[in-house]
Amino acid sequence: MALWGTSDNLYSTGVVTVNYETKEVTGSGTSFTAVGISTGDVITIGAGGTYGGAVISGITSDTLISIARTESLSGEVIAGVAYSISEKPIYTLRDSNYTSNAVGLVTDTPQHRVYGVDINEAGVAGVSTQYGGFHAGWVGIHTYIDMHGNLRVKSETLVAMSEISSGTLPTYDAPGDAADDDVFADAVITIISQPEDVGIGTTENAVFVVDASIVPSYAPITYQWTEDGSVLSDGGDYSGVTTPILVVQNDNDKAGVGYSVFISSGDVSVVSTAATITYV
Repeated sequence: MALWGTSDNLYSTGVVTVNYETKEVTGSGTSFTAVGISTGDVITIGAGGTYGGAVISGITSDTLISIARTESLSGEVIAGVAYSISEKPIYTLRDSNYTSNAVGLVTDTPQHRVYGVDINEAGVAGVSTQYGGFHAGWVGIHTYIDMHGNLRVKSETLVAMSEISSGTLPTYDAPGDAADDDVFADAVITIISQPEDVGIGTTENAVFVVDASIVPSYAPITYQWTEDGSVLSDGGDYSGVTTPILVVQNDNDKAGVGYSVFISSGDVSVVSTAATITYV
């Protein structure tokens, strides 16, 4: 996913030659001053497989510019090759004069924030500004001052990752790629033991028990017992209706009635089997 558009590219015709000793780039058929190039822009030498890039530190004429450093260029001789110039904020060229200083939209730090943007918010007029998220989803916004003193804003739409553990097609078997990733799995509820039928005498209460677990374990579980599908409330003949243990007061009228529990966590849920009361 590209963070910057083609409007950040500055095009000029011709070819260039690099002088490592003087740190000068001489052009042939170029028009450096005519296309809006300024100091702090990045020149990439070559097209396709390039010789690298450098920060422009001075502009003398349409055919002559100077560069801050040459450490990020390769090749003993660079003469008569294509080039491109960009205003994209690239700060990997070892020049302390052209590093970025982070500045936030608010006074506290950090300047990189993540926002949840739903489909309705993404379509609201005025959201699609230089400070806004352009897509629905989780959007990362990062702001800072670029090498020209302008406020720059990166808006990244974050995407779900897979559990691929390598970058080698087709098996993805190289180690280490996912080692530093946090994977948040969907919650799964498992009923370890279902409620069992209860045989009671004329003076006993019926007790129904369910045992359930959830993965990941930090997700909370809620319980709701039902009687023949009707939701129960604490009081009268019932207690523990929102716990793993339901107690039903002795009542001969409840013979054969089914008691089950609805177990949920967020939007994940399961329903136990129904257990009944018999009188012995």
